[in-house]
Amino acid sequence: MDFAFSEEQDEFRAMVRRFVEERWPVAEVRRLAETETGFERAIWKQMAAELGLQGLAIPEAYGGQGFGFLELGIALEELGRQLAGGPFLASACLAAQAILGAASEAQRAALLPAIASGDSIAALAVLEPDGRAAPEGVAATCRKVGGGWRVSGAKTCVVDGQNADLLVVAAREPGSAGAQGVSLLAVRADGPGVETTAVPGLDLTRKLADLVLREAPAEPLGAPGAAWPALSRALDLAAIALAAEGTGAAARCLESAVAYARTRVQFARPIGSFQAIKHRAAEVMLELESARSAAYWSWWVAAQADADAGAVAEAASVAKSVCSDAFLRAAADSLHIHGGIGFTWEFDCHLFLRRARASAQLFGDPVAHRARLAERLGL
Repeated sequence: MDFAFSEEQDEFRAMVRRFVEERWPVAEVRRLAETETGFERAIWKQMAAELGLQGLAIPEAYGGQGFGFLELGIALEELGRQLAGGPFLASACLAAQAILGAASEAQRAALLPAIASGDSIAALAVLEPDGRAAPEGVAATCRKVGGGWRVSGAKTCVVDGQNADLLVVAAREPGSAGAQGVSLLAVRADGPGVETTAVPGLDLTRKLADLVLREAPAEPLGAPGAAWPALSRALDLAAIALAAEGTGAAARCLESAVAYARTRVQFARPIGSFQAIKHRAAEVMLELESARSAAYWSWWVAAQADADAGAVAEAASVAKSVCSDAFLRAAADSLHIHGGIGFTWEFDCHLFLRRARASAQLFGDPVAHRARLAERLGL
């Protein structure tokens, strides 16, 4: 493993940070949170045209940039600093990686170029109403009807589901159990039998939807009933992506708290000179550095073409648990350092704390990931 980014990767980070700070800062994110979609199509298209972020981890053969998860992690970290990105996590990470893992060559060529260009937004629909992402938790059903397929069932917490043009839905064939019989199917969001309902979430900056499918026309991605390995890897990459976002957001929380502590005067002294504030900021910094190490390592593991499923799963659980805890600590302590003003609606502290708590629960909380890791290690 390389312990430093290349000069090109550092330049890429600076370019993404500059774009996000100018075009998609947290003030704009706050404004867009009041809208139905949560993002501006014009900025979304500009991000695709100028930076190519939507196709960053999609091979060039399918219209993407052909980079790996290291570069995708850098982009996610910088977007996380501003709570920006809109459907980037859902489309460029979750759905695109699921399609890459499960679909046939022809299906990849048909679906991925539009995602890479930003012309199409995709969403991954996995979680059932009981909230389980395990194979036995997949209850939606799919069956062959004549020359096509139909899918029925309900999905919850579909990230940017209401913004999606394409839905990648996890379902199983009737009579199957466990990992056997799980399929991933492409469903047009505007097709018959598809009902998408936006639902309010704790995180105001990330849109969620519930999905109901009633005999909706669908196309299995790859061989029907054999998608669980690809779906499992996509979920691990989702955990790694959330860790990347959280690392960037935690860094922004610490920077904001330190900047405020330097200017807020109490008893004729900046509050940053008080030992209690110094200790709190120092402890957050230590947790943040540990989180960065875990996150960067997980990106490196995910970027290895020969990495097996077990290695990616372990890296995902380590990163998701460590980075979630660090983000929660940084967001909560930033709010406390800001004092009374930090609890007001006008300040951004609550937006970061909401993101921290919501992301910690999405695709497995820290406790679940530690238990999973312990089980894999035989502890």
